[in-house]
Amino acid sequence: MINLSTLQRTRPTKIELIRLRKQLVLAVKVHKVLRERLTVLINEFLAQLKESIEKRKKVNELILPVYNRSAGLIGVYGENVFDLFYKSRPELTSIVTTENIMGVITRGMIIKTQSEDKALYAGFKDFQTQSLELLKAIVELGKAEEAVLALGREIKSTKRRVNALNYIVIPRLSTQIRLLRMKFDEREREEKSRLKRVKSVLDRRRQHEGVQ
Repeated sequence: MINLSTLQRTRPTKIELIRLRKQLVLAVKVHKVLRERLTVLINEFLAQLKESIEKRKKVNELILPVYNRSAGLIGVYGENVFDLFYKSRPELTSIVTTENIMGVITRGMIIKTQSEDKALYAGFKDFQTQSLELLKAIVELGKAEEAVLALGREIKSTKRRVNALNYIVIPRLSTQIRLLRMKFDEREREEKSRLKRVKSVLDRRRQHEGVQ
């Protein structure tokens, strides 16, 4: 909605008209760029969403074998199987990373194995391999979902800017320019009318002086 008080405060000068025209041109260009960016962001968001769904499916597929193997190891080694597993596990380190997706910064993580596994008990080797694979899949899922959330926030912010330009800024500038043009046209008509009256007075005066 156009704020009339803002329109009334607009100075009716040629310089002001030029300034408003430049602002309107800039606003239209920015609006076009943001709309294009919004389209690209939405496409990237859908791609990341599809990827995160696939990664979640993979995590779900990996959980059951790890669970079944841990249940089997519990049956063999008893409840202290996880203490044994902890003592024989390889050392892992995690590195937090960032990724730039269309100007949107997202976070991720890389899991690295720092030492050879120390599996000393039967069945632990496969359990370690499956657990590590599951852990990496969970990290990849977290990275994908973080990207989805970050892109979603950026889409919401960009859409808000596009709507502000489309429904507030550009209509307001267009209305201000139209009102200034109307004022200038009105001034031009008044000036022409005033010149006609002056010319008419001068003509009558010359006629009157000619008669005398």
